[in-house]
Amino acid sequence: MNNPLRNAPHPPLPGPFATPPSPDGIVASPAVSRLAHSQVRALLESSPAFHQLPPDRQSAMRSDLEKIATYDAALIQDEWAASEKLGQTPVLRETTTVNEPAPAKAAAAPAQTLADKKEAASDEFSPRAASQVARITAETLNAIAFPTFVADLIKGTFQAIVNASIQQMEAYANLLSNVAKTVDQFMADNVSDNNARDYLAQSYPGHLKVEVSDEGARLRVRDGAGDLGKPDFKGTFQLNEDVDLDDEAAEKVLVPAARRHLAQSRHSLLSTMVLMGINRIVVTSGRIAAKMGFRIDAKDHGSAQSASQYDYKNETSSSFGGGFLGLFGGSNTRHTTVAYVSSTKKDSADDLDVHADLTGEVDLKFKSDYFPMERFAKPEMLALIQGHTPNPTANNPSTAAGPGGQKEQAS
Repeated sequence: MNNPLRNAPHPPLPGPFATPPSPDGIVASPAVSRLAHSQVRALLESSPAFHQLPPDRQSAMRSDLEKIATYDAALIQDEWAASEKLGQTPVLRETTTVNEPAPAKAAAAPAQTLADKKEAASDEFSPRAASQVARITAETLNAIAFPTFVADLIKGTFQAIVNASIQQMEAYANLLSNVAKTVDQFMADNVSDNNARDYLAQSYPGHLKVEVSDEGARLRVRDGAGDLGKPDFKGTFQLNEDVDLDDEAAEKVLVPAARRHLAQSRHSLLSTMVLMGINRIVVTSGRIAAKMGFRIDAKDHGSAQSASQYDYKNETSSSFGGGFLGLFGGSNTRHTTVAYVSSTKKDSADDLDVHADLTGEVDLKFKSDYFPMERFAKPEMLALIQGHTPNPTANNPSTAAGPGGQKEQAS
């Protein structure tokens, strides 16, 4: 078969395409551009789907394809021009398809019956388990959703750290808000009359008790309390005058005094704690590890056993006889029987075992630090908190930061 492309005399880039490359880079020549545009237009015009598009879509598609085809053609032209400059000849690939007539004996071969096809298919080994590996792997990995698991692990860890920091700052801000109040404001928000009654009953169990009725709780003097002597209520609760030990004085004088006493002591304690510094947990570094192990084992077993045996059987019979005038005759007969016995046994089994392990690990490193109080409270609030402490001169707040960002407290 003659190939017209073999040993072709014409150059690789004939006519208007044999132009030197542009020094400014890959630039399509007018001839290349016209060729690309004509080929793209012919391709689109031959497509029924292209004619169903709106005119603006047709114009945009034609323009985009012309740009792409023109640049590709310019790249090929530049590559062939460079090869020609180096003295190389680009390789032209050809594909030749030869259709040979079917042999005569194939046409005369008898057609295979359906029974023969079924019998041949039954003799073939079918790897059922191995053929399901791809499908089961895809379904298992989609069900596990490992990227979603990793994203939730990172998101949950980050959200937990942020929430912990927010809760610590909110608690510290609430504490500062409470200690910056006056004693009366702190008492109104944090200490009730029932707290004061319980405090008095626990502090003076031999003199006072709390009685609860439909009208509410009341502080009452126990019978025989006078025999135990009167406690120093004036000095304990810093009253202007002494208090008589009776029910009316207990409810109207002792309860408010004890309530203010409780508020003042708690307020002073909280103020001292704030100036001493409240610890907080700061996460410094950490590591998040996610791991997934997946394994699938497919096993297909097939076995076939066959046995055959030939059985030969020979039978011979003879007969003799006499006749008139002394003539004798005879006959001899022989029968041969051949029997062929064949048996086949086939077994097949398949196993498919899937294992998937999903592990997530979060390792956080943290340190103990102090809240920088000067970032939460103004100087006048710091002075107010200092004044609420039992010993203001010994609890002077210092805004200087110590090593590691911790705040140093004056002692």
